[in-house]
Amino acid sequence: MGATIEGRYEVVELLGRGGFGEVWRAEDSRVGRSVAVKIGFPDTPEATRRFEREASLAGNLAHPNIATIHDFGRTEHDGRDAVFLVMELLQGRSLSQVLDAGVPPLADVLEWTTRIADALGAAHDAGIVHRDVKPGNVMITDTGVTKVLDFGIAKSHGSPTTDLTATGVIIGSFPYMAPERWTGGSTGVPVDGRADLYALGCVLMQLLTGRLPFPGGEVHELLAQHLMTEPTLPRSVREELPAALDTLVGDLLAKSPADRPGTADEVSRRLAEIARSEVAAPQEAASFPPPPAYSPTVHTRADEAVRTMLERRLAQLLEDEPFDVVDRLARLTTDLTEEVGAQDTLTVRAGYHRAMRLRNSARTAELERLLPRMMRVLGLEHPDTITARAAWVGEAAAFGPGDGHRHQDELREIIEHATRVLGTHALVTLTARYHYASAMHRGPRARDNQWDDRSRELAMSERRWLGPLLPDLEWALTAAHPVLLDVRRRLAHDAWLVGDVPGAALLYWRLFPNLAELAERGDPEVAHRVLRTIGEAGDPASALAHMNELLHRLPFVHGMKELAEEVSDTRADLRRALREQRRAEGASGPARLARLFGR
Repeated sequence: MGATIEGRYEVVELLGRGGFGEVWRAEDSRVGRSVAVKIGFPDTPEATRRFEREASLAGNLAHPNIATIHDFGRTEHDGRDAVFLVMELLQGRSLSQVLDAGVPPLADVLEWTTRIADALGAAHDAGIVHRDVKPGNVMITDTGVTKVLDFGIAKSHGSPTTDLTATGVIIGSFPYMAPERWTGGSTGVPVDGRADLYALGCVLMQLLTGRLPFPGGEVHELLAQHLMTEPTLPRSVREELPAALDTLVGDLLAKSPADRPGTADEVSRRLAEIARSEVAAPQEAASFPPPPAYSPTVHTRADEAVRTMLERRLAQLLEDEPFDVVDRLARLTTDLTEEVGAQDTLTVRAGYHRAMRLRNSARTAELERLLPRMMRVLGLEHPDTITARAAWVGEAAAFGPGDGHRHQDELREIIEHATRVLGTHALVTLTARYHYASAMHRGPRARDNQWDDRSRELAMSERRWLGPLLPDLEWALTAAHPVLLDVRRRLAHDAWLVGDVPGAALLYWRLFPNLAELAERGDPEVAHRVLRTIGEAGDPASALAHMNELLHRLPFVHGMKELAEEVSDTRADLRRALREQRRAEGASGPARLARLFGR
């Protein structure tokens, strides 16, 4: 196409067309990332305003199972007025594409629908109803993460808008539409998050059996069936499915919203319970015959000798830690999946150890994909599950976008499990406490840098959260551990900011026991702050012993003229303090001698 939107998004490749308009891959020149740009052509000014209102709603959602919206606005495309929506670029398959290949495995269905429920729960908690939950609006990424897309017709709870367009057309997809959606709210039945749960029930039925709960082909048939006909339930198509799924689908597809589960969180819990019961009885799950139109890969259960060999391979890799351990763990995970299945504890543990050896965003994405299976297969109190949750949730809480406070309940649960299973002073427990303290201090703000211009108020907040953690870190960790070093640095700077000079000096001595090395090769600003604090705390001699080295370095460091003047002033202040200290000591000397010899 070659066009650029808003002088920022360079449109590169057409990815598809649909009811909204066109979807393009584009490059965001401002931040240097690939994005997906949807370009639509609203028919009326009211439709444009509705799009902007609903895009604004969706743009405020931040959840790992919801596709992130970066930007939206108005533009011109092919000579026509248009609107655009910029979202994260996802690689993977929609659930519609998954269903085209046949009915997926039960374990995958349970995991995917649990994540959809989690995403809907986050939207509902924010006061947003999706209104178009269907397989085409859910993607399973290449890394296995479930993403709910297209909150493009979402609306806020209590919004004055209806479920109808200005021309009287119902918004949504008919095969998945709740009864109260068909009537557009005209019967007085509210349209809220329970309408999304009804649609999720339709999706769950389709994933389990390949069939929708209502088979009507025409709009009038679907209308009558959704309003008046009892739905087809999963076990009438696949009798080997758990009875609990019939109950859940039946509850989700209740005609009255009052008879459905009250929240998406309740649906998520029920799906997780069904998944756990299936893992607890693998022999029953393995006996399921293939469903209609689905030809799964057949996994042969490994005999005990093969399993022992694979278990030994994992143990040796973890003990030896070869340079290519990540690649070897990936190959081992593939072998385990073929031999003992993806839901086996050994397969899950191998995948976990590989994920923990990845770096930065790659590790985060892999843990996000693995955690549901770890929680289901290994259990919440397995050490590996606790460690993975502490790493993934902790990073999101302390460093991720959004309000750090929203992670506090889950982090408290992780800390409780880690304390009980691993111990109070275990590294995982302490790290989880560190992330919790960082998140609670940060709140809705971006995390402070180490030497930024934090206010006294922020410094006091950080001391309140991180201070109680320091004694346990010092008892359990080595002096060079990065968590201990970070906490000491932050608390030292906080103490200096609030005027606790002795406290700051004590922490600086622990951080920089070799003052000569700091003055000669350390960061000049840090070295100045440390030496000045130690001098002001009552040891001007130690500070002065290294101030000259620092001062002699500064002319050779670009941009340090102002700092050199500050260091020179500090040196003069410390010299005066040292002279006064020596005079005071000299005056008290005769008195001390008199007391010593009894005079």
